[in-house]
Amino acid sequence: MGCHYNEQRSRGPLYALAGTVLAVISMIAGCECGNRYEYSSGTRTGMINKISRKGLFWKTFEGEMALEGIVSGGSNSGANVWDFSIDGSARNGENEYLLAKKVEDALKTGTKVRIAYREPLLTWPWRGSTRYFIQSIEPMNKEGVKEDTQKDVKKEEPAKKDW
Repeated sequence: MGCHYNEQRSRGPLYALAGTVLAVISMIAGCECGNRYEYSSGTRTGMINKISRKGLFWKTFEGEMALEGIVSGGSNSGANVWDFSIDGSARNGENEYLLAKKVEDALKTGTKVRIAYREPLLTWPWRGSTRYFIQSIEPMNKEGVKEDTQKDVKKEEPAKKDW
């Protein structure tokens, strides 16, 4: 009877270890699924304020854009600033260095731009500091039309979006 007690007692740490391993695997799988699930996507228009490459353990491109319009709150008013990242994992086929160059060019020239972005449900820290990952950047003219396709604009109904 004493041996039976020792066998049960020795299995306790084994069960605890198995439970911990199972919990860690479940968390990693859940985070990976959240990284792949697109929570939102869209476009934003404004002027680039900042682009930098930063990070302590892994470097990512981080930027800041002043959006069109003015935000007022009480007695203060100012620009609506939007922080974004360039995806270090390039999960959607984007070239992070080419995007960073385009953002930097827009910053240097003071060009108004339209940025397309995606927001996953969860993010790994090596992808970027924010949850907004830019996919493309297009220069705009003063009327809000892409500069390179300005001559090709036709008077048609806009395409319906599936969102």
